[in-house]
Amino acid sequence: MNKAVKVLMFVWRKKEKRKEFFVLHRKRGDAVVLTGHVGDVVAGESLEQAVAREIKEELGIKPKSIVNLNMAIEVVIEEKNLLSREHAFLVEISGDKEVKFLEADEKHAWYSLEDLSKVLTYPNQKQPLSRIKEVLKKK
Repeated sequence: MNKAVKVLMFVWRKKEKRKEFFVLHRKRGDAVVLTGHVGDVVAGESLEQAVAREIKEELGIKPKSIVNLNMAIEVVIEEKNLLSREHAFLVEISGDKEVKFLEADEKHAWYSLEDLSKVLTYPNQKQPLSRIKEVLKKK
């Protein structure tokens, strides 16, 4: 089985006193899955550098802050014969800029933290939510 190191990014912003999270609506065959943003780690870069690069490349903006949630989740992607180790990060962006996913023509929406546990399709992406709540209590 091939192995990959990735970053799982929970991108959020404060807009009108509300904390909201960026969720992609990705087409997978005939279905649409709701997912956080996952990106590759390029050889020679740190996890934090990968997060900053991915946000700039795919959302076209610079993060305000990047918080390592110190949580790695292993995901088996059978159709690709891949074991992916996804390191979770909380990424704050400015609430006053419009955000678009630049990599593909896929839709997105903003959800509250409470709604994330209901809307995210993949169970592994729900695991960091309690840690995110703890971090955001301080902000």
